This record gives sequence, C-alpha cells and structure tokens, in this order.
Amino acid sequence: MNLIKKLPFYRRYTTSQNTNYWSQRKLGWEDYFKTWDHPHRYFITDILRQLNWISLMEIGCGSGPNIANIAKNLTGKQMGGVDINPEAIDLCNKNFKGGHFRVGDAIDILMTDKSTDVVLSDMFLIYIGPLKINKYIKEIKRVARNYAVLCEYHHKSWWRRQYLRVFSGRHAYNWKKRLEKQGFYDVTLIKMPQFEVDNEQSYRHLIIARTPKL
Repeated sequence: MNLIKKLPFYRRYTTSQNTNYWSQRKLGWEDYFKTWDHPHRYFITDILRQLNWISLMEIGCGSGPNIANIAKNLTGKQMGGVDINPEAIDLCNKNFKGGHFRVGDAIDILMTDKSTDVVLSDMFLIYIGPLKINKYIKEIKRVARNYAVLCEYHHKSWWRRQYLRVFSGRHAYNWKKRLEKQGFYDVTLIKMPQFEVDNEQSYRHLIIARTPKL
C-alpha cells in the first residue's frame, strides 16, 4: 500500500483533508469572485430562471461568484451561502448587503427545516467522499423547500467513478440514484456544455431535483 501511495497517479484526498485545505486557503478569493461571468455560471442562472423560487442558499459558495451572477440577472431574490473559509465569507458579506452568509460546514447548515426554496452547489460535493456524502444529501433535503440544484460530477458507471477518484481525488456519484434513494423526485440531469478543454467534461452535469417534504 505504501508503494502505491508513491505512484504519481495516486491521490489520497479524504473529506477531512479537503475540508482542511479549503478552510485554510488564504489567497485568491477576490480573483475567484471575478469569475462571476464565467459561461457555466450563466448556464446555472438560466436554469434557475426556469424555476419558481424566491430564496436560495449556496453550499460551498466561496467568495460568491455564482451569487453575483444570479443577482445581476435575476431580480427580487433572497440569497445566502455557507462556506468553511472565513476569508471567502468575509468577502461575501462585503459584496452582498442583506445576504445571509456564514462560516460553517454544509453538513450542518444551521437553518430551520425547509427554510429556503433552493439549495445550490457548484463543484462542492466532488470533494465529499462516499462515507459522508449521504449526510450532506440529508442536510440539503432538510433545508431545501422546493429544489436542489447541483452542478457536480455524475456518472452511472461505477468503474468510471472509481477511475476519477483514483486519478484525481475527486468524487462522482450516480446522482439520480442517490437522490431518489433519499426521497427526491423529478430528478433531471443535464450535461454541461463544454466551455473549455476539459478532460473531466464527461462527468460534469447539472442536476435538478424536487425535494421531498419532511
């Protein structure tokens, strides 16, 4: 096993290791915010435009580029986010007056049941391992009143999911199966357009699901 860990393709990124990395990341949050106009964020906003909602909470929101894109294109919305990095949340609170942003792990969002219309994630759950992912899904189900909108890695093939995990350290799931097992329904998977050269493009999906009542 120690020999395998020395191989260049081996990635041993546990959920805890990823959490530690993102919580302590010090640089780049203002630059990350400037990606608010990336094409994939417009794609997310266009999907949200088709749904009936007023309030939205983004888990793993970083410094808020998705929130910025949504706010610039959809008016009259109440939005907030949760992220484990204090600097990212400080920037959110500076840029978005009246929003609800807090430092914390999305495994415990600290909101009342069914308190927001939409829970959004964008390449956040790819860092959550299979031993913990169901806890995050249950928390999304608890908080979201109407929809979960997840921009994440999806693949039906178990072998392809393991390949991604070994060679990149990121996690793909069969999201339709996972969500339906937790009671979500009307699960729709949309293949993300290719905006630039991307070796992991086949995994990128936008998942829209109706949340069950508690």
